Amino acid sequence: MSNDLMMVRLRRANPVPGSPTADDSELFDRITAVPQDTPAAKRGEGPTRRRRGLILVVAVGIAALLTSTAVAISEWIVGDLVEPPTTRQEYLDAQKQLVLPPGVVWPRFDMPPANSWTRRGGGGGDAVHFAMNAWECYWVDAIRRGHAAASRRAHEELDRLLANNVFRAPAGAPEEWVPSPFPSVPFITFSHNGGLDSIRRSYDRAAAGHPREVAQSCRANAP
Repeated sequence: MSNDLMMVRLRRANPVPGSPTADDSELFDRITAVPQDTPAAKRGEGPTRRRRGLILVVAVGIAALLTSTAVAISEWIVGDLVEPPTTRQEYLDAQKQLVLPPGVVWPRFDMPPANSWTRRGGGGGDAVHFAMNAWECYWVDAIRRGHAAASRRAHEELDRLLANNVFRAPAGAPEEWVPSPFPSVPFITFSHNGGLDSIRRSYDRAAAGHPREVAQSCRANAP
């Protein structure tokens, strides 16, 4: 569209006729010759620049925080974890402290992958789990056979495990809570509401001649 045609359209749309005092073409040329104002956003100013600056400050702050706490986080995560050979040794050491029912032998320890990690004390915990399961199964069998002495022995050994090798975490403790100082005996931990009371009740009922819950535990936790 030519400049002349554009001015004709502008003149027709103007509600005040005769307002221009200069030549139409000359006025148009002067208007278009004025340098256009560059928007603030294109000059890198205003909100865009401020947002970029804020993002940079936050990024630097996060980097500084991670750098200052990297060692502490590493020690918190790795310091409580051990490699498979240590876990295996914990399992073997636990066998010297725990007693199994007559005729029961410790299962072979299956080494996990070399690049895996286990919570410190996990090998001993595996041994405690196995010992509890073995005595529960022995107890159920003794009750069914009417063997009072064997039944009494199983109850005593299970009570001993609960007293010496089982810990209850405080209310609100994290899932990986361990007693402090670290126990010198193999151990397992239960959450504060993790079923320890239920286990004790099942032992009381088994002692009264009702081993159903203990029998269920025997089957469910068998290796």
